[in-house]
Amino acid sequence: MEAKVMMIKCQKNRKAFGARIQKEGPNWRMTWAFKIDERIAQKEKFSSESTIKGSFIFDEEYPGCPHCGAQSFFTCGKCGKITCWDGSDTATCALCGNKSKIQLVNELEVKGGGF
Repeated sequence: MEAKVMMIKCQKNRKAFGARIQKEGPNWRMTWAFKIDERIAQKEKFSSESTIKGSFIFDEEYPGCPHCGAQSFFTCGKCGKITCWDGSDTATCALCGNKSKIQLVNELEVKGGGF
């Protein structure tokens, strides 16, 4: 089984967390989320320049963002980084501050690399 850790920032407090994902056919299932210090994430290469492409599905046990409880995420249209998302119509990127209206997609390509 192929599994990775995807680094995400909390929209509410801008703190980092890791989300464990595992490959299931063409999909990636999000199974767990955990708080992590950004320095440790970089040391463990969780934020390395890897690309993950496909549909993302959430395991029924997925706890959501460990900082605010948001159950999903979005990719910023400006900087391309990932921020947790609470399902509202608009969201603000935790990294660059870009505010945008959310559009749902069936497939997504996310890239790791420095916060």
